[in-house]
Amino acid sequence: MADVKFVFVTGGVTSSLGKGTLAASLAMLLQARG
Repeated sequence: MADVKFVFVTGGVTSSLGKGTLAASLAMLLQARG
């Protein structure tokens, strides 16, 4: 049970970081283009 919870939390954090990175790179691309 603890393992499942750990995997779920880790997956959620990774997903949040991934979305943040994606949003940041998209913003940088838009700024660079103009």
